Amino acid sequence: MIMISAFSGLAPFPLLILLGFFFGVLKIFDLQNARTFNLFIFYIAIPCVIFEGVTKSNLAGIKFGLLSSYFVMQTITGFIAFYVTHKFFSKTKAEAIIWGLTVALSNHVLIILPLSNIFFDESISLHVSSVIVMDSVILISIVTLGLEYVTRTKVDLYKFSQDLIKNPLIIAVVISIVIRVSAIDLNGGVVEAVTTKLAQTTMPVGLISMGIILSHYLDRLITSLTITISFLKLVFAPIALLIITGSFYRFNYPADFLGTFLVSLGPCGAFSLALCAAYDVNPSVIVRAIFTTTLISLIILTLFIGIISKIL
Repeated sequence: MIMISAFSGLAPFPLLILLGFFFGVLKIFDLQNARTFNLFIFYIAIPCVIFEGVTKSNLAGIKFGLLSSYFVMQTITGFIAFYVTHKFFSKTKAEAIIWGLTVALSNHVLIILPLSNIFFDESISLHVSSVIVMDSVILISIVTLGLEYVTRTKVDLYKFSQDLIKNPLIIAVVISIVIRVSAIDLNGGVVEAVTTKLAQTTMPVGLISMGIILSHYLDRLITSLTITISFLKLVFAPIALLIITGSFYRFNYPADFLGTFLVSLGPCGAFSLALCAAYDVNPSVIVRAIFTTTLISLIILTLFIGIISKIL
């Protein structure tokens, strides 16, 4: 019964991808439409997710040892993915940076957070949310800096700084931190209502866009690159997190570790598609890796949630 409940909770995710796939096959939406959807996510939806996460997060309940361990794991797996794709798969530095993010960043906004809210208590969801905030403020900012740097033939520090200031993710981080530090109460106001509604569009729009892109690149789904990326994301990353967190806590894992470990079991981050649209990188191979890891991850998550629910 628990396994059926877990499966039911996960069902909307592949169905939304499938819906986008049919839209693409029927030519209702094409690749240009998918790019527009991803630009919407990059410029509007994700900044609202960042805003919501930073301004509403309950910092008092967060175990920063868990976040630190997770960030170390991300850094290691992201760098390995960057090096492997650049050195052995002949990807450009911009492509390799996005591949690094694809592996380091779980699809926590679209998949893991909704699941944690359905199946686990508030403390677990809090640590999933805290990873989202950390990724938004630190990881995505670092990756954006890297992309801004490598996509220029000549680095003009003044122009570089201007473009960085105009980046919607950086703007969202700065505004959110200012509001948080200033203790401005936005609860129940128009700003909160608008940002909440826009943040909620991230999951359906992102998954439908993934399906549309997939309908154009379904061939060669399983390649040496997608196998490598799937291994790094779904095998290496969770094991690395177990070892790193265990070392930090002397292998006496706190109960809230379930939150960060759940994130590590998630598929590759679909936000990479938004970066592909923003920096003119071909998303064809990346979408295959995201789709492959999504299918495998949904099976793993169904089994994991079923087992953990029985234990707890």
